[in-house]
Amino acid sequence: MPAKRIEFIDLAKGLCISLVLLYHIHDFETNVERALLFFRMPLYYFLSGIFFKDYSGFIDFSIRKINKLIVPYLFFFLAGYIAGMIGYFLHFYEKGIVEEPFRWNMIFDVFTKLGRGENIGYNAPIWFLISLFEVNIMFYLLKILIKNNAALLVACFCIGLVATLWVGALPYFGDYSLKALPFFAGGYMAKKWLINPVWKKKIYFLIAVIGFAFIYSCAILPLHIRTSFIVTCLAGFVGIFMILSISQVLQKLPLISYIGRYSLIVLGFHTFLVGPFKTIYAFASPVGAYVLTFFSILILMRCVVIPISVKVFPFFTAQKDLIKWP
Repeated sequence: MPAKRIEFIDLAKGLCISLVLLYHIHDFETNVERALLFFRMPLYYFLSGIFFKDYSGFIDFSIRKINKLIVPYLFFFLAGYIAGMIGYFLHFYEKGIVEEPFRWNMIFDVFTKLGRGENIGYNAPIWFLISLFEVNIMFYLLKILIKNNAALLVACFCIGLVATLWVGALPYFGDYSLKALPFFAGGYMAKKWLINPVWKKKIYFLIAVIGFAFIYSCAILPLHIRTSFIVTCLAGFVGIFMILSISQVLQKLPLISYIGRYSLIVLGFHTFLVGPFKTIYAFASPVGAYVLTFFSILILMRCVVIPISVKVFPFFTAQKDLIKWP
C-alpha cells in the first residue's frame, strides 16, 4: 500500500477520533455540532469498509476481527470497570467528576445491559467495536450471497433503510450495525477511487467547502426532516467525502495523524480522562475548558497512553493477535 495513502487515511482517522473526543467533552450544542454528527461515526464505518478483505475463509476472517475488535472491547470494558472502582473509592461521583455512580455488578453489564439493547455505563463509546465487528460479519456473509457489487451496495442500502424505519433497539447494538451497512459498503466500493486520487488539491478543497455548506444546511432543518434516512444518509456521505477531501489536501498533521494511527486506543481510553480534566479546568469559561481539555487529552495520549499501550498491551489493543489461527 502506498505510503501516501497511509498518511491520508491516518489523518482522516485522526480527524474522526478528534470529533468523537470533542463530542464527549462538550456541554453545549450548536448547529456546527449537529452538522458534524451526520458523519462522525459513519466515517469510521466507511474507512473500515475500505480495508475489508475476505482472507482465506470465514473462520480466518472472524478470528482476525475478534483479535482486532472483540478482544480490545473486553480489555477496555475491564479497564472501565477498574477505573470505575478507583473512582468509587476516590468519591468521583460525589465530586461531580463522573456522571454515573459505580456499581459492583457493572461487570455483568456486558451480558445484561448489552443483551437488552442498552449501553454500558462506564466507557460507553467502545460500543462501536462490537458494532463494527457485526458489520464486518454481515457484510462478509452478504458478499458471499451477492456476487455483483452494484447489487451488494443496493442490498446494504435497503437493509439500512429498513433498519431506520422499522427496527428498534436490538441486543449488542444490532440496530446500529444494520443502519451502518450502507457506509461500510460505500467505503468498500470507493476503495479504488481513494487509492488512486485523480483530482488536484483545489478540487478537493472545493469539495470540502461545498460539503460543509451542505451538511450545515441539513443541520438546521426541522428535527423530523434531518433525522430521516435520506437526509442522514446523504449528509453522512457528503460529510465523509468532506473529511476525505481535507485529508487529501493536507496529507499529514503530525499529532492528528499519530492519533489517527492509534485511534482504537484513543477510543478505548479517552473517557477516563474527560472528567478529571474538565474538573481541573473548571476555572475557565465553558469554551476555554472545552479547548484545554481537548488538547490536554491529545497530548497525554500522544506522549503517555498510546506508547505505553503499544508496548505493554499489544495483544489487547489490536497491535498483535492474541488468538492464533493456523
